[in-house]
Amino acid sequence: MTTKPDRIHKVWMVIESILRQKVKPDGIFLCLAREEFGDESNLPRRLLALKKRGLQIIFVAENLRPHNKYFYAMSSFPKAAVLTIDDDKIYPYHLVGTLKLYMEVYKGQICSVLTRRIEMNGSLPEKYVHWNLMKDNLTPSHALLNLGVGGVLYPPGALHKDLFDKEQLKNKALLTDDIWIKIMALRNDTKVASLAGLFKRPFLSLTGLGKDQLMLKNIQGGENDAVFKNLLTLYDIDLNKFMIESA
Repeated sequence: MTTKPDRIHKVWMVIESILRQKVKPDGIFLCLAREEFGDESNLPRRLLALKKRGLQIIFVAENLRPHNKYFYAMSSFPKAAVLTIDDDKIYPYHLVGTLKLYMEVYKGQICSVLTRRIEMNGSLPEKYVHWNLMKDNLTPSHALLNLGVGGVLYPPGALHKDLFDKEQLKNKALLTDDIWIKIMALRNDTKVASLAGLFKRPFLSLTGLGKDQLMLKNIQGGENDAVFKNLLTLYDIDLNKFMIESA
């Protein structure tokens, strides 16, 4: 996971919810941009105290914004399954165990608590605001977009190697990590499964974090649509995958 300076004083609660999981992850990594935080001397004591219980805090010189959540963990541990979470939710105690179980059911596919279905308008994708949020379990499909906010488990090798192409990432999709990851899943012929039916209650959100300006820009401002269209063309993605499976 990653976080921003205006959330650093509450992120310990998110990590605490992962430390209390019924099934424990092998490691917990908080990736921070050095340009934003400097070093550990600038971090809250409550957060640093979690290091004794397994939290690892990694400072990176190159700030890839929301991509910090997955980029450095996946590139450092290419043979590991990587679970990403957001920094503003309290996760239920069975999150890790449930995702791990379904990773075995849907071998090689991405398992996501929250997804949207990529809706089509004729032969072209609808605008992102019209992509329906799934509320039930759905078997793996190319037409599902995994949303990082609910927790996503990526098996090793699920994403195309160009996931780590920093120049394209920064130039084409720096602020739209979900879209970038989706394109790399499509290029690797990896599908996404929805586990929404197993998490009917909304996750508790931390209050006082302010409006997520990035989300507003991406969704309401149309940034997701522009980036998605650009990447579909750049990587020559077959749109029939969405048309067949979103019907």
